[in-house]
Amino acid sequence: MASTARVASQRDDDRRAARKGYGCRGVGRWAKIAFQREEVVFLHHVVAVAFPALPTLNAARKALRQGRVLVDGVVKKQHDALAPVPGRVSTTNGSILLAHLGAVDSILPQVEGLLQAWNSKSERPEARTSALPEAVNKPCGMHCKPCGFNTGLVTLEGYLPALVEPPLTGTHCRCPRVCHRLDFRVCGPVLVATAEETMLKASFEHRKVKKEYRAIVCGRVGEPGSHWSISAPVEGADATTEIQVLSVVRCPHFDFLSELKLIPVTGRHHQLRQHCALLLGAPIVNEERPLFQAAAEAWQRRTGSALPPYHVRGGGNLFLQAVGITFPGDDDDAVTTTVEVSVSSRFERLLRTSQRAFEEGWRSTRDGRTVQLSVDGKTVGVVWGAGRAAGSS
Repeated sequence: MASTARVASQRDDDRRAARKGYGCRGVGRWAKIAFQREEVVFLHHVVAVAFPALPTLNAARKALRQGRVLVDGVVKKQHDALAPVPGRVSTTNGSILLAHLGAVDSILPQVEGLLQAWNSKSERPEARTSALPEAVNKPCGMHCKPCGFNTGLVTLEGYLPALVEPPLTGTHCRCPRVCHRLDFRVCGPVLVATAEETMLKASFEHRKVKKEYRAIVCGRVGEPGSHWSISAPVEGADATTEIQVLSVVRCPHFDFLSELKLIPVTGRHHQLRQHCALLLGAPIVNEERPLFQAAAEAWQRRTGSALPPYHVRGGGNLFLQAVGITFPGDDDDAVTTTVEVSVSSRFERLLRTSQRAFEEGWRSTRDGRTVQLSVDGKTVGVVWGAGRAAGSS
């Protein structure tokens, strides 16, 4: 037992010495023991012992063939190269052994100019790509990562090398990677990993990562302050969402608009959008037309009337935003980190203008027209859909 402990201790010391650049004299001694060699030790034996990231002989040989191993500043590519012999160099510590263990992708050409051009397209804060602690604030209208149909587009992962610094510890990822996804039309904080140990795969699998969203939906689903949870399968998998009503205002097109706080207990694809439309009967403002129409049955059941015609509000952006994400620490689940962003000003602006338009007498008709009514209920103006700019009836 004592002999084994001494060997293990010597191996740790030799690895630490190699990483600090103290030479490979001690590492060569351990390589002879590890591979049962009395005198002749090949260079890939020493590499496999010196660098924990190259733990096998095959990995060490591959690093040599790729020219990623240097001895005293000279690249060694021969797979059968011998380890340097102590005492044949001028330094007292022996030869200096270096290995390139990994690299990240190069930054996109002119990425700074592209980033400035993207941010200059809008004055809204949520449309600006910005770095946050442990997270990046994704704007609307951008995919998180490449997939089959968007390979020609710039994605969030394409920008990450310009936003996130390489990790100081851990196993480096080939390039910064997003840990989860947000819909193309949804903005908000996205967790980013630069090391394999920070991918939080287990945290997501065990539902230890908590997200919070803000949404404005069509119609009135409850009184301000009320909260409850709903559960219904999404694409065949169980899904649960916690809901809280924050405010309710009048709306010319849908009679009411409701601002909701949404917390997905599970993380199914389009879970929040489907639960709002198909269970609450209150599709999110500017929802896709097929899902908006699919909410007709639930709307009829909730209100007793037919679903109003589709209307685009506030420029057409989906009124759903991720506003916070909480994730556990590396070693202690009791210690969590929360990243929050401000709710976009377009949410408050839509609620304010909707209430004002309703009070000014603007209404939508069943044939899709938007008209302004006088005190006695007569039409005094028409905005669109009537074939004329203004009139009276």
